[in-house]
Amino acid sequence: MPIEAPLLEVRNLKRFFPIRRGLLRRVVGQLRAVDDISFHINRGETLSLVGESGCGKTTTARCILRALKPTAGEVLFQTAAGDVIDTAALPKGALQPFRHQMQMIFQDPFSSLNPRMTVFDIIAEPLLANGVKSRDQRRQRVEELLELVRLRPEFMQRFPHAFSGGQRQRIGIARALALNPSLIVADEPVSALDVSVQAQILNLMLDLQDELGLTYLFVAHDLSVVKHISDRVAVMYVGKIVEIAETDRLFKAPKHPYTEALLSAVPKPDPRLRSERIVLAGEVADPAQPPTGCYFHPRCAHAIDRCRSETPKLEEIQPGHVVACHRAREITLKGVDAQSNGKPSA
Repeated sequence: MPIEAPLLEVRNLKRFFPIRRGLLRRVVGQLRAVDDISFHINRGETLSLVGESGCGKTTTARCILRALKPTAGEVLFQTAAGDVIDTAALPKGALQPFRHQMQMIFQDPFSSLNPRMTVFDIIAEPLLANGVKSRDQRRQRVEELLELVRLRPEFMQRFPHAFSGGQRQRIGIARALALNPSLIVADEPVSALDVSVQAQILNLMLDLQDELGLTYLFVAHDLSVVKHISDRVAVMYVGKIVEIAETDRLFKAPKHPYTEALLSAVPKPDPRLRSERIVLAGEVADPAQPPTGCYFHPRCAHAIDRCRSETPKLEEIQPGHVVACHRAREITLKGVDAQSNGKPSA
């Protein structure tokens, strides 16, 4: 039986921003926001992209959607017709036929909705832009979408200021679903919401994934949220992916020291569970002047001479578990379960 091609495959993606100085604004360097990363997302799954602020997560998402043009690399997307296209290589004008198949849920539900437009106009705007001229057809579709995100259809004539943050994010999700996309890029979709509302939005996204067969690229920094929604997790550090694994495996047995440090910060719901937070020494590497070898080595307690001189490559050390660390097979790191011993102490 042939193996189905992934819905999205990113190969050696790079996005550099020029650093200009002086009166003539000459280019004196490059900020390596996304530095040669590769991953794939299978149809119907959720891949979470995690890491500290400034690690390149959002830039990666914007390159995939071609809000930013990549400096180099390929972004291979399988269209509804079954063709595989490289969106990174397409001219901007040639992207329009595929835009409706890739949509985005934004981080801030307050600034992402036009305060001068009604809910109907906000959700129907993608339909109008893609040739649905009949107002009755747009109205019918908006009603369907509001019911899909658990909002009442009569809300469509209200303005965004009349809604709570969670309701606004539901409106944003309805807008993203208007054109029946196959890939949804969710850029920190719950970070601006209260914790109780976060759970509601995450559960809604999971329900919609089951109902509509959606595929998610979920960008986040909160690992407790990531654990709830993800099938697999990719960890980024200073523009590079350092580890990719299935969610349960990564949380229980990380193979990269940076992943271990991130997991040590995950809060435990039981106050009797105590874990020692790993506080990394030094500062995050400068993407404009990254260190030689492994970018993480100045902050790594396990670094050796090889780490300082040789850049590690992503290597599959277990089926489906890849890591960029020279010592991944030698060192034993603690996961969330290992740190808490699995059960509260008596």
